[in-house]
Amino acid sequence: MEQAIKILAKATGVRTEAPGNPVPPPSPAFLQLSSSVNDPKMKAVALLKEAAKDTHSRALERLAVEVAAHLNGPFDAVNNMIEKMIFRLMDEQKQEDEHKLWCDEEISKTDAMEVDKQDKIKDLKAEVKLETAKVGVLTTEIADAEKMISDIDSFVKEATEIRQTGKKENALAIKDSETAQTALTNAIEVLTAFYKESGEVAKEPWEFIQKPVNLPKNPATWGSEYTGVSDPDKQPGGIISVLEGVLADFSKMEAETKSQEAQDQEEYDQSMSSHDIEKAERVQEAKMKTAEKARRADKIASLSSTQKDTEGELEKTQQYIADLQKACVNGDSSYTDRKAARTQEITALKKAQVTLQDAFKAKSFLQIRSHTQ
Repeated sequence: MEQAIKILAKATGVRTEAPGNPVPPPSPAFLQLSSSVNDPKMKAVALLKEAAKDTHSRALERLAVEVAAHLNGPFDAVNNMIEKMIFRLMDEQKQEDEHKLWCDEEISKTDAMEVDKQDKIKDLKAEVKLETAKVGVLTTEIADAEKMISDIDSFVKEATEIRQTGKKENALAIKDSETAQTALTNAIEVLTAFYKESGEVAKEPWEFIQKPVNLPKNPATWGSEYTGVSDPDKQPGGIISVLEGVLADFSKMEAETKSQEAQDQEEYDQSMSSHDIEKAERVQEAKMKTAEKARRADKIASLSSTQKDTEGELEKTQQYIADLQKACVNGDSSYTDRKAARTQEITALKKAQVTLQDAFKAKSFLQIRSHTQ
């Protein structure tokens, strides 16, 4: 018995006697207390409980309880429990490492997708704004061209009315002038013939061979009997000269009116030609800009549709990012903390495993020594 106590004391590190002075064997209560404090198996259990407390691991805490309950059993049973726990923790860490890699890739890819869609929406908005401004400019230019066309039409209408009126007035003036000239010419001829027959106006030499004109005794155009040259106001040269002067005025008026009419018509034709050209240019300009405006309006509609679709995609992307935050980032602890805790648990398990292995070897050695003695 004493020999067993010595061996146990040596294995546990507890001194049972002073050098050179034998002491009585310790009481059973003392041996139980010493073995509880210095027993390597209990140290392993304490190590597991401490690690469970530090890492807040209920699984490790339950394992410590199970190991403590099987300390008197075979080492393989206890070791299997620890090995299973180590493998489970390593498998959990492997799965979380894979999940972390997937999360990192998804977050990186989704963040890049979010930035890309935001940039695309920004570019689309800028392009829509630019196209809208161009449509505004085209609208103003089309309105200006159409106003110019309207002004040209109004001018042409007014100028045509004025030209037609002027043309009619000139035609009437020419006709009146021609009628007056015809009447004056006839009157001058009648008066000249009368005065030549009366001798008041000398005949031309060639007129003597002509048959004399038979005039009535009292012409109806005469207001009274001709009394000769004693009255200066009734001299034939005076009235004929006046009529010839009026005839010349009407002839001049006719010539001037015709000249003015030709000039007015030429100016009108030139004006109409230049305005026709201007109108054609403005019509073509309005047509082209209207077509361009329609194209840009279609482009704006297409851009706006693309922008709306992209905004919908961005909303889905941002929702996916929020879901990734819940699955990959948010939680009671971070990936780093969980990995450190598992590493701490695995380290504690391996230390406990080694400690228990040594303890079971020591127990086996004591049992062998005890049987041999």
